[in-house]
Amino acid sequence: MKFGLFYEHQLPRPWDEDSEEQLLHNALEQCELADRLGIDYVWEVEHHFLEEYSHSSAPEIFLAAVAARTQRIRLG
Repeated sequence: MKFGLFYEHQLPRPWDEDSEEQLLHNALEQCELADRLGIDYVWEVEHHFLEEYSHSSAPEIFLAAVAARTQRIRLG
């Protein structure tokens, strides 16, 4: 059995100035931990114009940041 993480980056209102930055920072830390713990994969969705539902209009940027911080986890 394989285990993974699936990110939509939900961020409900009200937003603070650094809310989105903190959301992505936390997700990157989670991916680093998942890699160290042997989790198999990370998936990231792509959504546009969904303000609270998903802050993920360019998943390849997030996945590139994950790739730079991890060793073995698979990305999709």
